[in-house]
Amino acid sequence: MLWVVLLLLLISGYAAFKLFRFTQNRGRLKFLGLTISAVIFLVMQLSVFIALIINNSDFDTASNIIVEWGQIFCMAFILSSLAIFIRDSKPAFAQFPMAYTALPFLIVFSYYLVKDTYALKNWLLTIYQGGAITVALLMYAIYSYRRKEYNLVLVSAVLFLLSYLTFWYVPGVKENYAWLWKLLLGAGIITAIQGYEHADVSLESEVPVEQH
Repeated sequence: MLWVVLLLLLISGYAAFKLFRFTQNRGRLKFLGLTISAVIFLVMQLSVFIALIINNSDFDTASNIIVEWGQIFCMAFILSSLAIFIRDSKPAFAQFPMAYTALPFLIVFSYYLVKDTYALKNWLLTIYQGGAITVALLMYAIYSYRRKEYNLVLVSAVLFLLSYLTFWYVPGVKENYAWLWKLLLGAGIITAIQGYEHADVSLESEVPVEQH
């Protein structure tokens, strides 16, 4: 399993680098949350990778805590970014207040309330992850309908859905075939980055050149 963790570590580093560049392009705030979630995911994979190498019980415990809370904060930042994407897609008169895009961070508080209950924690994680994927699928299905440049991003959402379903609903995969859902997750991340890059280049090419 070390190889798949290393692969996800490299993919998360690539994603963090690419997303950071998107935040520098025309000040796109909507990519900031995705960038932060990519950095958190990078830290998660790094902790897992180190834990597998040094094989220390104390570090294993620390790594599990990093992964557990990293998932929650990743979901919060991703949902917040998706909310900004939705807000920016609307006309100015129909946009909801920017403060509403911070509402997804309430899931951190709700998770803290049940952090000592294993069954409730898994239930909330299932809802959070499924909710984020559902929002992404619906949003990018509409984006793709309007602009074919977002097709790759929609494909990435489908890959995330397959990874999600494989992890939570296919018996034995979580314990014995973890590489399967992790590969789907990694493929989803790479496809999303390529999709955003393709859409970004296409949109840039449509910006009118100022006449002198």
